[in-house]
Amino acid sequence: MLAAGRAKGGENVRFCDKLVRLRAEKGFSQEGLANLLGVSRQAVSKWESGAAMPELTKLTVIADLFDTSLDYLVRDNVEERRLQNAPEENVAIAEQLEKLSGYMICQQPYEYKSETTLLGLPLVHVHLSRGNGRPRCARGIIAVGDVAFGVVALGGFSVGLIALGGLAFGLLLVLGGISAGLFAAGGLVFGIYAFGGVAVGCWALGGVALASELAIGGVACARVAIGGAVQGSHALLLRAENEMEIAEFIYTHCPEVGEWLIRLLTAAG
Repeated sequence: MLAAGRAKGGENVRFCDKLVRLRAEKGFSQEGLANLLGVSRQAVSKWESGAAMPELTKLTVIADLFDTSLDYLVRDNVEERRLQNAPEENVAIAEQLEKLSGYMICQQPYEYKSETTLLGLPLVHVHLSRGNGRPRCARGIIAVGDVAFGVVALGGFSVGLIALGGLAFGLLLVLGGISAGLFAAGGLVFGIYAFGGVAVGCWALGGVALASELAIGGVACARVAIGGAVQGSHALLLRAENEMEIAEFIYTHCPEVGEWLIRLLTAAG
């Protein structure tokens, strides 16, 4: 943390006053600003009272949020007057700080964690690397991150009751490039009910569908198979069959299938 209170030479740092004024101009409450920055309200209160200063990464975000410069935030009026006596140095420092500010805002990871918790987890946790360094992990009831674990999880790699991501695993509903779950959909999917480019499951629908019970697809392989190219104990080669004929075929050879699933499969098939 940057030291609060006084700068070199004992001169007061006026960041606290500037933050109060900027927040008031935007109409933000302390809690509202805290939520935008991913910190607690108490942290904002300490900054505004002069009891503490934000880390550099937070300062760059604050500068961007209030459309000002990092140089303006951290330098007090006395320091600015000193720099005016050395204009070349002032310009060089200001340029470097502006470059640093822009770089840090674009490159620094982003994290937001709600103060509200449930079962010991934040209600919402967002943690993204934004291309800087190792993947960031989010854990919460609703989790969004490079890696995400939650009841509802969204990320490059996600695990949850409901999961969405490049590589997703879920207990209930899953959507991803590669996904596995009870109801799974995506490019390559594994599930009890599987829908995708390549679908593997108990009941499968896809370009290539492989299932233990019923498969419908361009290529279908299952005990009951329906498709352009089929293999199974009971196979129906699709040509001009209509939905009623497909449904009757499923009812005959796979009577345990629910009517809702038959309607879904025949409509999609």
